[in-house]
Amino acid sequence: MTAAAAIHLDVRRDLLAVVGKLIEPGTRCALVDFPRHANVGDSAIWLGERALLTELGADVVYVADLHTFSEADLSERLPTGTILLHGGGNLGDLWPHHQKLREQIIRAFPRHRIIQLPQSVHFGDPAGLDRAREVFDAHPDLLLLLRDHRSLLAARRAFRAPTMLCPDSALALSELPRSTRPSHRILWLSRTDHEAAHHTEPDLAADVHRSDWTGQQGADHAWIAALQTARRDLQAASMDRCRGVTSRPRDDLTRSYDRHAALHLLRGCRLLTSAQAVVTDRLHAHLLCLLLGLPHVVLNDRHGKVQSYWETWRHDRWWPVARLAPTPGHAIQQAQLLADPAPTRPAARRQA
Repeated sequence: MTAAAAIHLDVRRDLLAVVGKLIEPGTRCALVDFPRHANVGDSAIWLGERALLTELGADVVYVADLHTFSEADLSERLPTGTILLHGGGNLGDLWPHHQKLREQIIRAFPRHRIIQLPQSVHFGDPAGLDRAREVFDAHPDLLLLLRDHRSLLAARRAFRAPTMLCPDSALALSELPRSTRPSHRILWLSRTDHEAAHHTEPDLAADVHRSDWTGQQGADHAWIAALQTARRDLQAASMDRCRGVTSRPRDDLTRSYDRHAALHLLRGCRLLTSAQAVVTDRLHAHLLCLLLGLPHVVLNDRHGKVQSYWETWRHDRWWPVARLAPTPGHAIQQAQLLADPAPTRPAARRQA
């Protein structure tokens, strides 16, 4: 076993220990806010949550996303029990639709235990924080799991709910798909949304491929066809859920969610392993590189989420597989050192 694999087992054990204290075998629960979009990181979190709950023996009787959630359906399927809120980096006002759903659920189900799975916290608007505080503090049995020390401190300052430090749920994943052979020397996977840090961009060498992973980057024709099928199945299951169709098996929507997430995770892993080394400011590109044993260099994002997670869980332990860099230029230099030397062509045979 490699040192990186041993560290992953330790972190996964920590994750299971924290959540295992909260969810006993046979616990009936709901898992809400499936990430119905193309962000690979959120898909990795979802699949990690599903793997975690399966290993703990939880009975997930209700799942939903922003579009399929119904208070009446949740109440019917889970009259009593535990509601689990999908983890990630959207506790706050960076992604308001997810925060709105979170607050709706906490407000509507005061008699259920509610566990927020590992999140990062960021509120830029004091009014948004005040609204969240009013909702959170009114719930008698809300528990917040935070995935970094900075978020833990922010939550303890803002809310009365008990808090616990917990690794990101994506680390519950085990085997991950890989590309068969790298086609790039270096992949610079950088955010293109409002969480991007807008670093000064260095001059990129020809052997540096720049991309993000919120669309269909890294996809081939077979993957696109599989996604189209998965989307049709997901749409059909969602429509039946919203119409109250009872003839469809209850776990069809769960299977559709899992398939959709698995395809995006596959695309993301193929994209990462298409290079000999990676530079990224995405937290889950970093975490998946760790799980894949892929050499990479990490940059901070706009709000400091990546560095805070790195420092909380001492990711310097993963050196030399993972390194933290202050600037893109420095990161590219480090990645050049991590990448295998470029293959040399055999000398041409001299003609007689």
